[in-house]
Amino acid sequence: MNLPAIYEPSGTVPQVLAENAGSVRYSEDQITVRYLFAMMRRRREAFFLTVAICVLVALLWTTALPRIYSSTADVVMITTPTQVVPQEQDGGAPIPIRSEDVETQIQLIASRQMAAQALDATGLTEDPQFVSDVATPRSSIGNLLASMGIDPAPATGGPKIGAAALREKSITYLLKRLSVARIGDSFNLRISFTDSDAQRTATVANAFARLYTTDDARELARTNATAAQVLKGRVDELRKAANSAFAAVQSYRISTGLLSSAATSLTEQEISTYNQQIAQARAEAARDSAALSSARRQLHAGGANGVGQGVNSSVVTSLRSERALLVIKERDLSQRYFDNNPDLVTVRQQIVDIDRQIAAEVTRSIKALESTADTSTQRLSSLLASRSGTRSQLSTDNTALVSLADLEKRAEATQALYQSYLERYNAVVAGAGSEQPTARLISEANKPLLPISPNLPINLALGLVVGVLLGAMLAVLSELSYRGFTTLDDIENRLGFHALGFIPLQRSVEPHVNTPLDSMRDHPNGAFAEAFRNVIVSVRQSSPRSGKVIAITSALPGEGKSTIAACMARSLAMANERVVVVDCDVVRAHLSKQFDLVQGEPGLYEALHSESRDIAHYPDPDSPLRIIPITRPFPKGERLTEQGRLHRVIARLREEFDVVVLDCPPILPIAESREIVSRTDSVVLVVHWRKTMDKVVKAAIRQLPARALKGLGVVLNKVDMEKQARFGGSDISSFYKSYRGYYS
Repeated sequence: MNLPAIYEPSGTVPQVLAENAGSVRYSEDQITVRYLFAMMRRRREAFFLTVAICVLVALLWTTALPRIYSSTADVVMITTPTQVVPQEQDGGAPIPIRSEDVETQIQLIASRQMAAQALDATGLTEDPQFVSDVATPRSSIGNLLASMGIDPAPATGGPKIGAAALREKSITYLLKRLSVARIGDSFNLRISFTDSDAQRTATVANAFARLYTTDDARELARTNATAAQVLKGRVDELRKAANSAFAAVQSYRISTGLLSSAATSLTEQEISTYNQQIAQARAEAARDSAALSSARRQLHAGGANGVGQGVNSSVVTSLRSERALLVIKERDLSQRYFDNNPDLVTVRQQIVDIDRQIAAEVTRSIKALESTADTSTQRLSSLLASRSGTRSQLSTDNTALVSLADLEKRAEATQALYQSYLERYNAVVAGAGSEQPTARLISEANKPLLPISPNLPINLALGLVVGVLLGAMLAVLSELSYRGFTTLDDIENRLGFHALGFIPLQRSVEPHVNTPLDSMRDHPNGAFAEAFRNVIVSVRQSSPRSGKVIAITSALPGEGKSTIAACMARSLAMANERVVVVDCDVVRAHLSKQFDLVQGEPGLYEALHSESRDIAHYPDPDSPLRIIPITRPFPKGERLTEQGRLHRVIARLREEFDVVVLDCPPILPIAESREIVSRTDSVVLVVHWRKTMDKVVKAAIRQLPARALKGLGVVLNKVDMEKQARFGGSDISSFYKSYRGYYS
């Protein structure tokens, strides 16, 4: 086939897109907060929907949960009880309360016995609502209906529960909702009760507190009453026994004459007295006899002056003292004078007189000693005679004492037992009515106004937080997993090809009219027309060849390639360039329909099959643009590129026009598109904004030959300029709100 060199087939198979294909590659070094915020803005519908769902779920869950109220009563353990009655002397000091005692009291309050007493004290078993809560607790659906004002009717004909079983279940119900805790290290106990009925919580908590504060006193009162009754009967019995034993002792004493309370008879006391007196008399007789014998021996041995202390006479003692003085005086005078000295003679005569007086006085003393010794001997003899007379009575009394001792021991034992019982009975009777409790109520439980669960603000806040987190996570994950194209950066990062620009959605920019072609005509200086001029400039700057033949195609139908081809061609023509646009989509011929060309006139089919160099083309009524439409359907199976027909037509158009724009079929459904774009200077691949997936575009690019890839550029079509600003891109479309006033 004779074709121009540039239209000769290369003989190579289409190349697959390489990993590093294209001339542009851009990637973010890191994910910034702004980037994440932009993701959430792009997915704000999903974000706010997730938040609303989580808040609604939290609201429904809160509504479905039963309303739980809690009420507390505080009691304090009394460490030093008030002494109302006197304590026993051996009672000792009160034992201090230990931590183990506090734990014991907590277990006492939470016991089944205390719960049973509280159940009886409150009369809850007579409350139909309480019985219903115990027998058939309300379900979550029932709570939800009740919160909506619908009171679900209780099921009739359900299983009946007996009184005993109901009581046991009621006790278990109370214990499961009862909480007793020690406040810090103090002796204060906090009794809490939680339930779905606010008034019931206060009633039950106060019942447990009052029972605990009065339980010890009531138990002690019952114990004292029982003890007093038992002790009274026993005291009466012991009193009779003690009186009988005492009467027996007294009767025996009277009958035997044993009147001593110390278990000693009168005879025994008399003998004891005699023995004492005899011993004393014998000692006195011996003493007097010894004194007389000593005085006599001294008298015979040394005369009156030789008698010493044996004669106890004050006169003798005085005379001897006087004589000693005279002897000293006589010795002194005899040394100075002669014997005939009158003073010496007088002194010596005085000494002789004193000696006579001493002898007379000693004689009288010895006689007195003789009289005393005789008297002592007679008294001793009398006492011995009296004692011998009472010994016969002593043997009789000793025999009676044995029996008396036995009777007294029995009487004493009976009396001691009676006394101990009487004292205990008196103590119990005295303490009756004065029993002191071991705890005191310091704070009563009040009816709660608000439930502790569920907490609507907290649950809604939690639902909001969870919703924000899940919404943000969902937005980020969906955006990260979203494979559509939002910005020009997405095109360059994912495809590796140059992004030529974007075409805005017509209704999202001002000014605009009904159709894109009309907006190009009526507002040539508007934002919509400027976007096409921007794409044209990018195509010419990036094309490695002359850029005269531009192929407009897409991966799939419906991406707006025909509209872009028509508007781009009109924009070039309005710039006083010779431009022709060729409708190469034989399946839909959408470009021909846009210009509303007459059916049956010569068109592309005739140009392909004509040997003439003149090709029929039609003018655009609103611009210098020329159009080669498809005015008749092609036969089935016929291709545009057969025998190089389309290539020859393009070669002719190159010579006649400055720019040739080809509206090519989509790449994926039409294989012929690859051959058409391979013979052009530039290829514009149209991608629908946030609709076409990257895998679709990559599949289309892989179908293109390597020659077409060199001049390939991508255009992002139908960009909603109102939404694009919140997607956080860095291309000019993201800043449209900042410069849109420039076109007005």
